[in-house]
Amino acid sequence: MLACPFCVKVRRELKQLGINIPKIDVKKHAEDMTTLVNEGGKFQVPCLRIEYKQQVAWLYESDEIIKYLRELCSNSK
Repeated sequence: MLACPFCVKVRRELKQLGINIPKIDVKKHAEDMTTLVNEGGKFQVPCLRIEYKQQVAWLYESDEIIKYLRELCSNSK
C-alpha cells in the first residue's frame, strides 16, 4: 500500500510531539471524504480540522499543519 508522503510527514510529527488525534482515511470512508470536500472546500490530504470557540478552520499543507501543532504544543507548556 502506498502512503501519501505528506501524510506520513504529519503523522511522524504527531508522534514526535506526543499528540494523539483521530486519523481518517478518506479513501475508505466516503462520508468523511464528502465532509472534507463540502466543509473544507477541497479534496486534499493531509488535512487538519481545527475547532475553536465554535469556529472551524481547515489546514491542508503539511508544513502549515506541523507549524500549527508545534505552536499548540509550545503554548500549552
